[in-house]
Order: sequence, then C-alpha cells, then structure tokens
Amino acid sequence: ALVPDAAFPAAMAATPDGGLLYGERLTGRVVRVAPDGATEVAGAVSVSTTGEQRGLLGLAVRDDQVFVSFTEPSGHLRVERLGGAVVWMGPASADRANGGRITFAPDGSLVIGVGNLLDPEASADPTTPNGKMLALDPDGPPDQQPITLSSGWNNPFAFAYGPDGTLYVADNAGGEGDERLAIGNRGPRPVVLATLSPHSVPSGLAVMNDGGLVVCSFLERTLRTYHVVDDVAMPDAVPLATDCSIGVVTLDDGRLAYADEGTIRVVP
Repeated sequence: ALVPDAAFPAAMAATPDGGLLYGERLTGRVVRVAPDGATEVAGAVSVSTTGEQRGLLGLAVRDDQVFVSFTEPSGHLRVERLGGAVVWMGPASADRANGGRITFAPDGSLVIGVGNLLDPEASADPTTPNGKMLALDPDGPPDQQPITLSSGWNNPFAFAYGPDGTLYVADNAGGEGDERLAIGNRGPRPVVLATLSPHSVPSGLAVMNDGGLVVCSFLERTLRTYHVVDDVAMPDAVPLATDCSIGVVTLDDGRLAYADEGTIRVVP
C-alpha cells in the first residue's frame, strides 16, 4: 500500500511531483504523500462531522496552492485556500447529499458539486446551489455568486475533467433514484452516459490518460473502468480492484491511486 494508515481519506488530489494530497474527513487534516509513500501533515481545517456526510470533503491543487472544501463548525459548506483566504461561503449543509468535492476546470475556475441537501425540489430553483455543478473564482470573494454549469443532480460527489474539457460526473441517488454516469458541462441538465448499479454509491471518478473513466463505488467496493463511445459509457466486466470505497485519482505519472476507509493503494 502507498499509505497503509490513512484515516478516512475522503478527498485526494494529485500533486505535480508525482505524489498526492489526501484529506481526512473526520479530523480535517490534509496530508501530503511523496511518490515513495512518505507522509507529512500539510495543514488542517476545523470541521463539523455531525450526521453521515459532513467533514472535509474536497481537495484541489493549483501550482503550490491547496484548496479545501468542508463543512465548518457552523455547519455551512465552505471552500478556502489552505492556510489562506476563504473562497466561498456556501449553503447550510445537511446530514447527507452535501456533495463537496472540488476540482479545477481547464479555464482555471474551481468547480464544486453540491448535492440537493435533502431538498430535491430546490434543485430546480436557479437561485439555490442545491443539486448543481458550480464554477467558483478561486480568488473569491467569499460572497461570490457561482456560475451554474448544470443542475438537476442528486449528489454529484465524484467528478473529473477529461482531456477534451468534458466534465464527467458520477451522481449518487437517494432512495430509489437512478445512480448515473453523466456529463456535467454540456447543456443545463445532466447528459446521461450510463445508469450505474442500484445503490452502488459512486464515491470517486478519475479520467485515465487514454481517456477511459474509472469509478469507485462505496457499497460495491469496486474500481471499474468505463469506455465512452458516442455518449454511451460501457463498463469492463472485470473491475480493476475490489477494495475501492472512498475515492480514486490519476497521479501525475498516469497511475491510479485509490482508497478505502484506511488505506491508499496504487493500481499495479
């Protein structure tokens, strides 16, 4: 294992040196991992962890700056530069369906997926952040009004950009709704590529160097490859791994790092 003692690494982001950063959901710590597996704490944020899905939720890297999204002690969703300025003060969080992952878009904006916050009807309201993929200015101000890339999501927790600028999103569904793999920046609504296994709970998505997608699933505990052709995503029959539950990231050298609740591994 690359990191044998990670403590619920809910967020991961690749670093230019071939290593990665991970964030511990329940402690708010951000840990830097060298390519050889050596670790050091890079910083921490104060998090609220009540309910099922609060805590440190997302990490993104721009040059030598680290951005983190989390539910702060007041319960609001917040994005800030680690050790620096607040980027965005978001909505009050919910026990579930907060979203909270972040990544940089090709245009330099910081994209966050916000779940429906257990209020699905609010997703259709253009004035709310509920159920939307949002683009933020990474330089703030905290009260900025995000640009909506798409709406109508349940809990778009796992997403990544492809080499052509396509935003691929794996959307969680509450209750009996469909969990789906979709495009999040082609029109105002999700462009569905595939329906995922019911209650698989997609928890991570990465784009490989060859353009293929990999999806990590919390309940299935699989890391599975999908190939997209003509807006249809077809899964490989055999998963890459059967111990992925928390997330996956493509490292700078093209390898995949993936995590369960306590360990970060690299696909051999």
